[in-house]
Amino acid sequence: MEVSRVSKKGLTTVPVRVRKVLGVEEGDVLIWEVDEKRNAAIVKVIKNPIKFLKGRYDDPSLTYERVEELADKLIAREVRADNRA
Repeated sequence: MEVSRVSKKGLTTVPVRVRKVLGVEEGDVLIWEVDEKRNAAIVKVIKNPIKFLKGRYDDPSLTYERVEELADKLIAREVRADNRA
């Protein structure tokens, strides 16, 4: 079990062991799924889309803003898919 404290501003640090096990890196997106019945949360890691795509495509129109927009759409689609159950 790993522990972290929440600051006044609602910030917390993901413990080193959790980052290593889940492969969490700077730029990754965390999706928080709340289970109110169990008073628990499930955290899903979406890998940094910029790092994933870097060097894979030679497309001058593939800007940071465009990748962020596409990543947001993918994340939203995944969240909606999880809510179908």
